[in-house]
Amino acid sequence: MKIIYLHGFNSSSKSTKAQILECYFQAREDISFICPDLKVSPNTAIKQIENLIKSCKSNVALIGSSLGGLYATYASERFNLKSVVINPVVTSHLNEMSGLIGQHTNFHTGEKYFFSNKNFSELKKLALNNLKHPLNHLCLIKLGDEVLDHKKTLKYFSNSLVITENQGNHSYEDFSEKISLINDFLF
Repeated sequence: MKIIYLHGFNSSSKSTKAQILECYFQAREDISFICPDLKVSPNTAIKQIENLIKSCKSNVALIGSSLGGLYATYASERFNLKSVVINPVVTSHLNEMSGLIGQHTNFHTGEKYFFSNKNFSELKKLALNNLKHPLNHLCLIKLGDEVLDHKKTLKYFSNSLVITENQGNHSYEDFSEKISLINDFLF
């Protein structure tokens, strides 16, 4: 099986969750782990993800955090794949995210870039109002997420497997404790 991890906005393959997953899945001979550095343009990022999925000769599963969760959900629905999403962006969050437009510096690489109005329009076009395959998704939510409204996430994934925990934050600091749960869901 191939596991593809999709990082969040302003993040990279060097994120803490990516490193934890890579370390865990490296020990498994039956799994190939990939964490691409996603492009700023949502259209380009989705093309990257779709090309990775299409190039796989084995089963594929997706794991995504925050904006990577939106991408994982989108690709999972398109290709009927399992996905695990962590404090994900969902369709009802998108209209409130215009604050992303502007200059940013990547947390890990230090790269400066501009997220444009065009990029924001591309992002909104990824909105899926309904999940065709809700049971393909495991959604992990920290109710203390300071970035995204967890009520919207709960509503969106209401027919999926959802695990909520009180407190916490958007970065899901105790993520490593969920690896065995993720493994059980994907396999």
